[in-house]
Amino acid sequence: MALFASTSVTVTVNSVDLTDHITSISGFNETCADIQTTAMGETNISRIGGLKDSSVSITFLNDFAASKVYATLASLLGTAVAVTITPTSAAVSATNPKKTGSCLITELPFIDGSVGDLAEVSVTWPVTGAISTATS
Repeated sequence: MALFASTSVTVTVNSVDLTDHITSISGFNETCADIQTTAMGETNISRIGGLKDSSVSITFLNDFAASKVYATLASLLGTAVAVTITPTSAAVSATNPKKTGSCLITELPFIDGSVGDLAEVSVTWPVTGAISTATS
């Protein structure tokens, strides 16, 4: 896949496709702890990589209908569920990989907005465990 516009990123949460209710996504945002290993007598800081961490941030169009955003997510609060992200709706491949991770659903705003705004809710969920990548 060459350069592309993010117009068809696909996202499932607990096997439910919520793609048509997502306006923004940032995930899987991987980081690694920075552990200093500098010993006495050294004049420069030395480091090794420590534990990895990750999160997923999503802005949903709020919808309370059955099988939509709130109905799907409300019962999952406090549990870890599979979240998948694929850059486009095309078939999973080496140029369109699918990432999967187990996210702990730590927050779900009921409603968030100002007068006249589109009803959206934004969440950031931590990943628990490793992230896998599928290319076929």
